[in-house]
Amino acid sequence: MGFAAMILKDGDVEINVPIPKSYRAAINDPVYGAKWRAAIEEELKALAINGTWKEEVPPKGTNLVSTKWVFTVKVKADNTLDRFKARLVARGFSQIYGIDYFETFAPTVRMDILRMFLAIAAKKDWELIHMDIKNAFTESHLKEKIYLSPPQGVEVRKGCALRVLRSLYGLKQAARDWNNTCRQYLVEKLGFVQSLAEPCLFVHQSRPIRILLYVDDILCATERLENSDWLYSKLSERFTTKNLGDVTKLLGIRITRNRKAREICLDLEQYLEGVLNEHGFPAAKYRVRGTPMREYEKLRPTQPDEERHDPTEYQQVIGKLMYAMVHTRPDIAFALGKLSQHMQTPSEQHWAYLKGLMRYLRSTIDLKLYYGPKGSAKLSIYTDADWAGQKSDRKSTTGGVALFYGGPINWLSRTQRTVATSSTESEYIAQAVNAKTTQWLAQVLQDLKCSEFLGSKGLCVQMLADNQGAIALTKNPYLHERSRHIDIKYHYVRDLVQQGKLRIDYIPTTKMVADGFTKPLERMAFNRFKAQLGMVSKSL
Repeated sequence: MGFAAMILKDGDVEINVPIPKSYRAAINDPVYGAKWRAAIEEELKALAINGTWKEEVPPKGTNLVSTKWVFTVKVKADNTLDRFKARLVARGFSQIYGIDYFETFAPTVRMDILRMFLAIAAKKDWELIHMDIKNAFTESHLKEKIYLSPPQGVEVRKGCALRVLRSLYGLKQAARDWNNTCRQYLVEKLGFVQSLAEPCLFVHQSRPIRILLYVDDILCATERLENSDWLYSKLSERFTTKNLGDVTKLLGIRITRNRKAREICLDLEQYLEGVLNEHGFPAAKYRVRGTPMREYEKLRPTQPDEERHDPTEYQQVIGKLMYAMVHTRPDIAFALGKLSQHMQTPSEQHWAYLKGLMRYLRSTIDLKLYYGPKGSAKLSIYTDADWAGQKSDRKSTTGGVALFYGGPINWLSRTQRTVATSSTESEYIAQAVNAKTTQWLAQVLQDLKCSEFLGSKGLCVQMLADNQGAIALTKNPYLHERSRHIDIKYHYVRDLVQQGKLRIDYIPTTKMVADGFTKPLERMAFNRFKAQLGMVSKSL
């Protein structure tokens, strides 16, 4: 009967709601059993309405896919209780490839595009409406013949099983089937055009409507509410759709908006609070820490004589913090990137570094991404590299960040694959890596019909670098002793410059925003780095 717990607010009082791990634990909960049973009944009723399955005697030797009940508590943006939720999912690992599933890939929107989408909406003062498709996966019909063993709570005649007629959460092909169903309806029936660069971005051909599709969540940006009302009515004709109104929370991200000032903030404070409490870092217990990592001289592979730390715990913490970093915490990208290189055999030294990172997050748990008129509305990319900074193998670290409307929409901290023989070479490699991002983001802006946010010279994107030699290499079409050994793939950046799609300008190191993605910074420099990123702790 294992339980996890979720701490919620009921007025000014904190309440602890146990999250059951099994069907029996849920229905037998002495406090919340009735609420969990109601959630189970609601889920089974929705599955029945959609005609998700029917009883049949399965052919002899049929692979029966097992199921599992998953429980959670939905919370509002202010961390108060929304509702109890139960979901019946198939155990996809019990499926057999080539028999009951084939293709499985389904796209999901990248967080870079979500942040850009929200920033543009704030800049243009668009309506941002959140819609949800109830039991979305069951809206698509299955092509394969799949049978379920009877789930707990569902009575089935003896000798029968449940033949699945519609995709069920957990089936390997379910996400792909739903994505295809929704995409076809949006494009063929409603007149949307799918983005060339981001398959989850759709723009209407005649109405000023732009939407992002993230599985069963739909974020609609439009100039007037009548357009979102039209979209809601059309979606409701085909799917069971819920209009959640102005977006305040999406994928766990709290979205705070000041429309009068055209500002928007994103944070994961609730999520981080849960992670830090779970792993022994409750509030008001640890002293303030100003940086996520002071140095990384000792971050080398675990030596034979070093004491090991539990790799499962280490991997769990890295994975949970990675979620926060990818969504709203670029300030921990460098530290987390270095620590994630030691997940297979972490030492106690690595764990000490990771605890230092969690202490920093506890000290800065209210830090938010800010987008607003304090920053430029033109897309600009900062690129940097730390030459041979990784002492164990002398590889360099590439850093990069794309700033738009005062905040970061894309960031990168990555160890280079090859050993650079000079600082110019390492910076040139970093430019080539970040140049690909410029072209991708430029294409998304064009698909959004927002090309005015690109550079002043048409579709040319500005990149800023602090190494004159690397900048010179992009303008020199000839190879010489310093550059002929560089892998040809990195000369892509030179080709973009010559085509006029990219302009690289020099910027002093003190103004290089990407500096914090390549090396540990001391407190004053790190505070400047966070300010350059536009990260704030205030509320709008």
